[in-house]
Amino acid sequence: MKHFGDDVHHVSLPRELPMRTIDVRTLVREVLDSMPKPYSHHVIDEVFAEIERQPGWRSRYEALCSSLGRDVVNNWGGRWVALTLEKVGEQQVSSKKSTLIGSYSILDTDAKAALRKPNKAEAIQLMSDYYKCHRAELPRDVRDRRDLIIELILEGIPAEEAFAEAKKSVS
Repeated sequence: MKHFGDDVHHVSLPRELPMRTIDVRTLVREVLDSMPKPYSHHVIDEVFAEIERQPGWRSRYEALCSSLGRDVVNNWGGRWVALTLEKVGEQQVSSKKSTLIGSYSILDTDAKAALRKPNKAEAIQLMSDYYKCHRAELPRDVRDRRDLIIELILEGIPAEEAFAEAKKSVS
């Protein structure tokens, strides 16, 4: 019998992942792709301002808020911007361009090299190691979210947070 985390050499990532925030990531990346580069340090506020201005994006944003909650969409929207651009920021400021968010982080620092995104083999190993250490406290159904967890780790999200997100989609 094959166990979750035992196969650390092969995984396929279906596109129909049950990831709660995949649509937030898709929306954020579409908006970023439409914006002029280089991005400013206020890119999170600018992304939400573009979502607010463009009716199609605004409609998708509102639908996401209905299904996930505004706080989840806004927090993950900012997080996906930071992860996509590989930036971090410590300073939180009030939004001046968008009424969709109250505040955001100024993304003024490159993410540390130590925070680089793992490759697929490393992501699988990180997932496997975390699972083996925390098996007793994880819901049994989390095994059904294996591909989701690996995809999140590939995006640079720590294994602990990837499992927490997967647990939410199991509940």
